[in-house]
Amino acid sequence: MKPASGTAAVILGVALALAGCAQLGLPNFGLQDSALSAPALSTPIAPAEVEWARKSGANTVSGTAALKTGDANHTCAGQSANLVPDSAYARARMTAIFGNATRGRRAASLGPVKFERDDPLYVSTLRTTRCDAAGSFSFPRVPDGVWYVTTSVKWQDGSQVEGGSMMQRVDVRGGKLLKVTLP
Repeated sequence: MKPASGTAAVILGVALALAGCAQLGLPNFGLQDSALSAPALSTPIAPAEVEWARKSGANTVSGTAALKTGDANHTCAGQSANLVPDSAYARARMTAIFGNATRGRRAASLGPVKFERDDPLYVSTLRTTRCDAAGSFSFPRVPDGVWYVTTSVKWQDGSQVEGGSMMQRVDVRGGKLLKVTLP
């Protein structure tokens, strides 16, 4: 991965600052419903940036997601698990949601980060599956590259939704099985 250019660093810095404020419950500087309009999120993805992700590969990304509270173990069972190809848009989006583009959690109590619109290439190149009853997921035939694994572990505690969303950046290469444990 190349170092961020000056413009990219500013974009990611702005997104990080806004995401940090949202996660801490601070004002969102007039952004309606925490909708983020950082330039990287409003600039369409160049098709060449994610074309590699549409191919079939020899890697498998599998994992589990669970949170423990007291004696209870909650998993992502029934929730979507996503594999998102790396792009400037994806990095800015992960930073806006999780505060960085490497690994993070977002509490369910904060609610979702809302975006004005999703880039159609972002939507069409992400891979989605469901976590099984044990909280496991698997993505076969993944091409070499950098990806973001995301899912949620949520449960109801009275009238309150607990848990949250989680993300981890992974780099898969060479026909490997990569096991991910979230968070």
